[in-house]
Amino acid sequence: MKDINMKMRKFLQNKLWRDKAVEGMEQMGSKINWERLDDAQYDKQLRLKLIEESNEVVGAQSPDEVRDELADVLEVMQTLCTLHNITWDDIVRAQDQKRIDRGGFEGRKFVTTAEHPVGGYGEKYCLKDPEKYPEVL
Repeated sequence: MKDINMKMRKFLQNKLWRDKAVEGMEQMGSKINWERLDDAQYDKQLRLKLIEESNEVVGAQSPDEVRDELADVLEVMQTLCTLHNITWDDIVRAQDQKRIDRGGFEGRKFVTTAEHPVGGYGEKYCLKDPEKYPEVL
């Protein structure tokens, strides 16, 4: 229970929280302001949450932290699947097909630059996102 004289500090959040986190923080005396999202807003926020959780995987320092952050990524992925009526088997089949067609990442091939024929697929792919793939002159 919150003491009415308790000093409070307010922090901007503007992000999707896990359902039980709201109640948990309120039980500890916090005042959490939230709104229920419509499907389009929910979809957008889940995609942003996927980026947030993926960034936390990048920052994880120990195998236990990597495991826990990957669990968060998996939770968001499963929620997105539910929202879009995609089964987990659909995801695994797509993953398997991509591995057959393009391979995995076991070879550890970190590409520093790529030179593509003018007009070819690689050039067109890179030109679609010049900030991500700037041309080296």
